[in-house]
Amino acid sequence: MKLRLISLFTGLLGFSVPGFAVPLIHEVFYDAEGPDAPHVFTELSGLPGTRLDGYRLVGIDGATGLAYRQIDLDGASIPEDGLLVIATARASGELLSVRDFVADVDWQNGPEAVQIWDSLGAVVDALQYGDAGSRHLGEGLFAPDPPVGFSLTRDLLSSDTGDNRSDFQVSTPTPGTGRALSSVPEPATSLVLVLGLLGVKATFGPPSGRRAGPGAPRARGRCRSC
Repeated sequence: MKLRLISLFTGLLGFSVPGFAVPLIHEVFYDAEGPDAPHVFTELSGLPGTRLDGYRLVGIDGATGLAYRQIDLDGASIPEDGLLVIATARASGELLSVRDFVADVDWQNGPEAVQIWDSLGAVVDALQYGDAGSRHLGEGLFAPDPPVGFSLTRDLLSSDTGDNRSDFQVSTPTPGTGRALSSVPEPATSLVLVLGLLGVKATFGPPSGRRAGPGAPRARGRCRSC
């Protein structure tokens, strides 16, 4: 009922909250300072509880346009905060404490693409980072290829306009938390009021911990695939 009311109010306000009918690529960090494996991760957003059996996370080579790695997501599901953190078996520090699923997400440096395929092999989301020219396999215009130590991430609502350059921003890596917005548009302020009336907590601005929805506080320290 709350989701229906939220959709109604946000529709009246002239913007929409992602429906998360399929998982989305929320944040990708692939080029760390020093060794990559302990630090890199890929984060997917979606409806909490959604099982990802049949989905694959796929790395696309920018030089050939062909898949160089496919990760089977069978057994993974979207956690209660709407963010699935995928990190390598060598993850360490804070990343290890928030890791939900273990896989080799040490993607090649750009220009490359990362895609999500469903059980039929259809592409349900795609991120192109860096200009691959005729081998462009993302959505809309390509996103930047971040400098070493930085990630690409969507906003706190995991907004998806179908254009990588608009949807992804260069950010310091924020596994399991999301990017802090530097400013909040007026409709979002209205949304906070609506959510408050419905008894739903929402936080915009620099996160003080883990958020609810794509990114609020939740207990971690477990790994579904370990």
